Amino acid sequence: MMKDKDQRIWLEINITTPLYLADAVGTYLTDLTGQGIKWAEEETADGGRQVKITGYLAPEQTETNLLKRLDQYLRALAEIFPELHSVKIETNPLPEEDWECAWQEFFKPLKVTEKIVIKPSWEDYSPQEGEIIIEIDPGRAFGTGHHPSTYLVLKNIQRLFEQYYQPRSISPTVLDVGTGTGILAIAALKFGATKALGLDIDYEAVQSARENAARNGVYDRFLVANIPLWEIKDSFDLILANISAYTLKSLAPYLAQLLKPKGHLLLSGFLKEDVRDLKKTYEELGLSVIHVEVDPEFAEWAIINLYRN
Repeated sequence: MMKDKDQRIWLEINITTPLYLADAVGTYLTDLTGQGIKWAEEETADGGRQVKITGYLAPEQTETNLLKRLDQYLRALAEIFPELHSVKIETNPLPEEDWECAWQEFFKPLKVTEKIVIKPSWEDYSPQEGEIIIEIDPGRAFGTGHHPSTYLVLKNIQRLFEQYYQPRSISPTVLDVGTGTGILAIAALKFGATKALGLDIDYEAVQSARENAARNGVYDRFLVANIPLWEIKDSFDLILANISAYTLKSLAPYLAQLLKPKGHLLLSGFLKEDVRDLKKTYEELGLSVIHVEVDPEFAEWAIINLYRN
């Protein structure tokens, strides 16, 4: 069968990297291409963990120098982490309909907890009694519930509402820093938060979060903005920050300042070896650690629940 000469061809990019470098490489690939990525953790032959990151270049991007820039980035990173010298960029051409299928096949309805179900906008799902359905179209933003750190935050949002807010008839205000698709703020709103503010430095993520807010019927209670954290004047009962350890440490004074008395701050997006340093940073700002948890599947990613007295 002859192919349409005008058929759009995407380029699939695969990079397999050590687990502790996956966030940096995945973030760079997302920023470089402007497209979403797929993330699959694997076990190595020696029992360690690695991540296969898959990204995509749109047809109009394939003739640019983006692949060269990616290679230069990996080479520079390998100067600091020599084990990256063996990492190679693998590419495969994909017709546009195959790219759409590849992306959509990866994202299926996911039961994150006994109550929370994440479903893509293109999939049908019949909710069971008591389930909270969050419909997400990731677009080019991070946050589908598949990443261990997103799972940890969703699980702890449910725990906070069931064990703390709901028994006290509290409808907290929420700040979601690095909101991505808006998945965390939307979950909090569906559990009973009164309103939420989502912040992201990526304009496309802001648009994605706004669209997902509308999909989930919380658009009137979820404000999404592209403004710096230090320009925020309000304070919040619950702050969610699923971002890198470096950024969490840099933003610590602002996050602590924005947390109301008796407020909770959920930090995730980092590995368990970062817990000690982050605990120290936030405890020095007057917050108390009330819960630390490591993801049960890979035992690598962590969450810290902090409290202001």
